[in-house]
Amino acid sequence: MTATNYLERPDNRDLRHIEGDYGLPLIGSALSFGTNPLKFCDERYRRYGPISRFAMGPSHMVLALGPENAQQLHLDVDKNFSSAKGLGHFQSLIGGSLIMKDFEAHRSQRRLMQTAFKKSTMDGYAAPINAICARKLQGLFGADEFQLVGQAKSTLLEIAAQTFTGVAGQGKEGDTLTAAFQDFVDGFNFIFEVNLPGFKFHRSLRAKKYIEAFIRELIVDKRNNNDTDILAHFCRERDEHGNYFSDADIAENFVLLLFAAQDTTTASLVNACYELGRHPQWQHRLREEARALGKSTIGQEDFEALPSFSLVFNETQRLHSSVPLFPRRSINTCELSGVEIPADTLLMNAITYNHVMPGWWTDPQRFDPERFERGEHKQHAFLYHPFGGGAHKCIGMHFAQMVFRIFLYHLVIGHEIQLRPGYDPHWQYIPMPKPKDNLPLRLVAV
Repeated sequence: MTATNYLERPDNRDLRHIEGDYGLPLIGSALSFGTNPLKFCDERYRRYGPISRFAMGPSHMVLALGPENAQQLHLDVDKNFSSAKGLGHFQSLIGGSLIMKDFEAHRSQRRLMQTAFKKSTMDGYAAPINAICARKLQGLFGADEFQLVGQAKSTLLEIAAQTFTGVAGQGKEGDTLTAAFQDFVDGFNFIFEVNLPGFKFHRSLRAKKYIEAFIRELIVDKRNNNDTDILAHFCRERDEHGNYFSDADIAENFVLLLFAAQDTTTASLVNACYELGRHPQWQHRLREEARALGKSTIGQEDFEALPSFSLVFNETQRLHSSVPLFPRRSINTCELSGVEIPADTLLMNAITYNHVMPGWWTDPQRFDPERFERGEHKQHAFLYHPFGGGAHKCIGMHFAQMVFRIFLYHLVIGHEIQLRPGYDPHWQYIPMPKPKDNLPLRLVAV
């Protein structure tokens, strides 16, 4: 079977030869999977092994667990797995972006983002990130209990407005853009595409149109000035033939980057603060490194002097993967873990389960950042893969870690995270992991 027309072919639904079940009528396993994907994956793994069939609503899918399957799907040596078809649910929101492209089309568009995320370029982002984090946190120090999720989102959206477009987050223009960012990101929770007023999906589409119109008005100027924000780098990038990327390519990839950078980094910060609140000895360790540096602001050149920040980031991502799952669809018949997978079959690998998979990790549910000093994650190249891998590895991974370090630096250097006594929250897992009550805490001077 040729791969030339795979984008037009329907999903394969005949998975009878694969162990598993399709769950409840109409909704399949959507309820149990969405409520707790870790529990769902563990039960499937123990009952059926790494490969099993299940259903999400009308879609029949294969759950492919473990680092071996993650490696095969990510590296895709035979070019047999489509990200575009695997992510078809989000076609209306990010259909023209990098993540929805395969193979040569993906490689070409990825060039659009490369300059914006080079180490030398990112040095210029540190100053506004420091300034925004310091100002936004200042108002929370010593205040009554507050919910961190909303505050972290607000901070990261302002960072996005300034570092992505050069628009300062204070003032009418910045506030309008930040609000549009929020509406767009919120729309990724949709279950059904209800494009009617009052629904998140409708607000997200409306916000996307506003953001795209805002970006298109800036493109000509950005191509001809010396601005150093991310959009400016996108606008000045050229393809292999020396041509600028189209306005449509720039706009589509910009809104994708907005979603990826904002929501995943919010999850990283919120879940790190949850774990630090439960493990004050790690707060102390971060604080000692921060104070030893003796600086009011930090940049990439300081990160080697803050090794515990990296350990905490990695362990937070292991226990609370900001991107819990990654989907693909097969193009031709293939094999995963010795099981035949028909062409056009939807596949799901659970990063969040690989990160706590029994048999690989020592006491996998325990918060233990030092496991990354011991090299536990090095047992397999795809045992720990929070940013994916292969051609689709997250191009903004270093930017996300820079924001994470700078935010935590300004937080822990003079204050302690205090959770409620005996705090034990209920969890949301999808689209991003976080306590359902949005992590109430206090920041107390130390």
